[in-house]
Amino acid sequence: MSLFEELKTLGVDVDEGLERVVDDEPLYEMMLGMFIDTVNSNPIEIADFDAEGLDVLIERVHILKGLTGNLAMTPLFEGYMQMLDLLRTNRPKEAKEKYERICPVQAAIMDCIKRHMNI
Repeated sequence: MSLFEELKTLGVDVDEGLERVVDDEPLYEMMLGMFIDTVNSNPIEIADFDAEGLDVLIERVHILKGLTGNLAMTPLFEGYMQMLDLLRTNRPKEAKEKYERICPVQAAIMDCIKRHMNI
């Protein structure tokens, strides 16, 4: 199964993502690699949701929401969007529950990208 086919099985709307980059497959693939780098450079830990200040967490969730939206990673984008709304309304416990639900999906998408792109 190709990278794009496997991403589709994980809920990524690859066709929409490609439309966003005017069907430039190498650019989309480069952005998929950027997704891996961005997740790694903006780590979110479960304990972050229990911290005093949420500013750093909100910033990291906002970054990931934007990137997953641009890549049409629908399940992640929707999860990060909901998390951001919950964090901005000071509901970190509910945001944490959303994060715990999307973690396995994000891990599967990242694994797929890493395997196919030899990252």
